Amino acid sequence: MKRLSLATALIFAAGMAQAAQYCLLDGTEVFSCTFNGGAKAVELCDAIWEDGDMVSYGFFKSNGEVEKEILQEKVTLSYTPWNGMGTYMSDSVTLSADGGYAYEVWAGGEQSAEAALEGGINVLQNDDVIATLSCDAGSVTSDLGALIEMIDLAQVSP
Repeated sequence: MKRLSLATALIFAAGMAQAAQYCLLDGTEVFSCTFNGGAKAVELCDAIWEDGDMVSYGFFKSNGEVEKEILQEKVTLSYTPWNGMGTYMSDSVTLSADGGYAYEVWAGGEQSAEAALEGGINVLQNDDVIATLSCDAGSVTSDLGALIEMIDLAQVSP
């Protein structure tokens, strides 16, 4: 509960949902973006503050209210790395939730210096996409490739 209180206080003080407000420690964010002009945001964190090798997902409103939080072991995550083909690079990581729900966080962009990074969340139920959220333009920060390497390492190292 202390963790949520800290995240809530930081978000409330900012006045709008912003990246780097949910993760407990700076530098643990592997993905973040805002939605609806900053009304909501999502962060995916390397949850180094938790026991075990964990990832934390937080979807929150601008008033600091956390709408969805998932804490999951890296070894249980699924992912889709960029396949190395074409000029559009994209990665995704999927977290599982109760009731057959899953949240696929993705980021991608063209391989050029001036290309903007895009991202979003696909909400799935029983493997069917039931909602798609696109991040606000310019709000995406992503190091999903590094997270995929961490997941891969966790899955091969017991």
